[in-house]
Amino acid sequence: TTIELCPKNHYSIGSNNTCTPCSDGSHSKPGSSACEKCSTGKYFDEISNECRQCPKNTFTLSGAKDLDGCTPCQNAGEYAKPGSGYCEKCPQYERFDEETEGCICVDSFERIGENSTCTCKTGETLMGISCSPCEMGKWKDKVGVTSCSRCEDTLAGAITATLGSIHETACICPKTTYDNGEGKCVEIVEGVRNDIQGLTLETLALLPGYWRVSNTSDDVRECLVAEACLGGNSTEICREGHNGPYCNTCIENYNENPFGLCKECTGSTKDLLFTIVTAVSVVLFFVAFRFLVKKSLGDRSKGKDVWKRMKNGTKVMFASGQITASLPRVIPSISLPKSYEKVVNAAQVLKLDLFTFVPIECWAGGNFNYYHCAIAMTLPVIASCVILFFIGLLSKGKKKQMHTAAIVIMYLTLPTITTTVFGLFPCDKLDDGREFLRADYHIRCDEEGRGVWEVFGYAMVVIFPVCVPTLEFFLLWRVKERIMKPVNERANDEYIQGLIFLWDPYKPEFWHWEVVETTRRLAMTGLLSIIEPGTFTQITTGLIMAAVYTIVLSKLEPYAEKRDTHVAILSSAMIELTFIASFLMKSQNLVESSYEAVGLGVLLVVCSILLVVLFVCWGWNSFHDTGKSDRAMALKGLRSLSTRRYGNGSMMSLTSVFGSMRKKKNKKKEKKKELLDIEMIEASLERENRNSEFAFENPMAKNRKSGEKKKRASSLEIEGDEGYGEKHILDDIIDKLCEERAAQGGARDVKEDEGAAVTAVWEVYHDDSGVPYYYNTETEQTSWEEPAGM
Repeated sequence: TTIELCPKNHYSIGSNNTCTPCSDGSHSKPGSSACEKCSTGKYFDEISNECRQCPKNTFTLSGAKDLDGCTPCQNAGEYAKPGSGYCEKCPQYERFDEETEGCICVDSFERIGENSTCTCKTGETLMGISCSPCEMGKWKDKVGVTSCSRCEDTLAGAITATLGSIHETACICPKTTYDNGEGKCVEIVEGVRNDIQGLTLETLALLPGYWRVSNTSDDVRECLVAEACLGGNSTEICREGHNGPYCNTCIENYNENPFGLCKECTGSTKDLLFTIVTAVSVVLFFVAFRFLVKKSLGDRSKGKDVWKRMKNGTKVMFASGQITASLPRVIPSISLPKSYEKVVNAAQVLKLDLFTFVPIECWAGGNFNYYHCAIAMTLPVIASCVILFFIGLLSKGKKKQMHTAAIVIMYLTLPTITTTVFGLFPCDKLDDGREFLRADYHIRCDEEGRGVWEVFGYAMVVIFPVCVPTLEFFLLWRVKERIMKPVNERANDEYIQGLIFLWDPYKPEFWHWEVVETTRRLAMTGLLSIIEPGTFTQITTGLIMAAVYTIVLSKLEPYAEKRDTHVAILSSAMIELTFIASFLMKSQNLVESSYEAVGLGVLLVVCSILLVVLFVCWGWNSFHDTGKSDRAMALKGLRSLSTRRYGNGSMMSLTSVFGSMRKKKNKKKEKKKELLDIEMIEASLERENRNSEFAFENPMAKNRKSGEKKKRASSLEIEGDEGYGEKHILDDIIDKLCEERAAQGGARDVKEDEGAAVTAVWEVYHDDSGVPYYYNTETEQTSWEEPAGM
């Protein structure tokens, strides 16, 4: 019997001769007694006659009889691995990767965490179907698709520097604000850099010229001396040699200069030597000038007159220079160009404050403070004035000199002492509770013993800025009738000579002006120092004071010498310029390298030099011009020619000249001689008037009525309207003399010539009551009695 095998995919159980086909999805090998199915995810490969896995992205749930039986995944996003019995989807935020034949994270997502799920990383959040960085002002420190947290919820007004911030610390305050440590961004205060973001209270970066107690303080203050504070945020915010509040105290081996900067003791010693040389030079200059005046003009009226002019003018210059020199102490943070600071520094000698230019801190080893300075400044001056006063009482012959010396000492030291005394009161309380004396930050105002020094300060205020001006006014008021007399009379009044320093520079009607001047000096030094130092209020107040005083001077002209009035006005204007320059530099925050600062410095220095040069030139002119007025100088020219010296040494009066001229036979020559003499007189008048800037009137003529139009010269009366020129008066005199000589036709006798000569040297004036008095133009004497021979 022949046995036949059933073909593939057929089976026979052997009970009959038929082969049964396998049902769908099943398969069999040839000769099989039964059909079988491939397992899930597989199909039967006839070629290899075995089950193979369905390809990727296809599946079969119960096995397939061939490859066509592997069903492709039908839905988008589904996938099936090879041999899969079903299609599946990748987890959220994943996709199937053909290369890896697995799910990978879609773009912007990352597989993070223990479960290796795809999600958003820190600093990102789900925006739509992708992860996006947290916006500005937000942050997220955890993975996931949750929202970012807002900085505003933890720090009001904060931002983040970048997108995608991953921590709360990324929340920072924007520029012009800082984190005050209380959950809020607040505005930057003055003195802090405003171009940095992310500032906190601890990291505030100070500008140069500002200071605070510590990096936990929000009280930022302007330094009293801007250059002493370097700014920044480090512990080294003070300039080398400085420490303490406002960087305003000096460390050991450093001494404070007039502008409040600490310099090494070696440098301070050099400054001291320079100041001493300057002071000695000034003293030697005046001693030499005094000697020159005495030697050239003698110690009589002319020499005394020139010396008085220079002395009074120097007093005016000294007062204004002393105010300027006091400004760095009165306004510690005053802003001045560097070039002009050198001028002010050189003027410190005018303050007569030994402790300004003597490095006392270097010698005292830090044991000399402001209290000691106040005692050293006040008590010796009081003792000196008391001693001089009693010496004057006991020595009748020296009473005038002693009392004048006491007044001079008080005058020279009053502004400096007043500034020092007022400095005993203002205290500065810091935000940490400590309180310091503003004049010396070594001294605590909240320590025991402070009350004693306050009492001392009040006593000195009563003695100096209160009693001294009051005493000056009382002394002047008591003798004002004598001071208001004609200049020549009061100059010879022994009773008031002890007060000559107070009234001599001023016109009689301004007998009280020294009190006004003293008040001005006190206001611009001591009073100005009690205003908050370095503020615009302080600078503006000083500017207004200087401007008002300049206007008053220009209006009233209280000085007897016009030159002194001009010097006083210019000096006061110079102080105005100083305040204006300081105001501009402070408001515009100028720096030394800027054009404006350099220009202001040059302007101030040039003005200072011109003022001194002008004063010296006036003094030199005063030395060579002892005339009293333009009119007096004209008559002086006539007088000088009326006694010309001829080659044989004889003296011939103008009367004799004209007498000899009349006796000439040749009328033509006589006429030429007359014309020649007239021309010589005019030339002499022109020489005498040249370069004379002074309008110094005859002492006793100052009180005559301003409306008086009649004037006498020689033995003739010349009437002229007010403003009638001196040259015309002289011409009238000459013409009158010529006419009288021609009319007489002969020589005068000796008695007439002598009478004319006497008349030529005497001038007639009238006081306010119309009573005549006489002034000798040669001896400069005055008399109420008519001179013999008039």
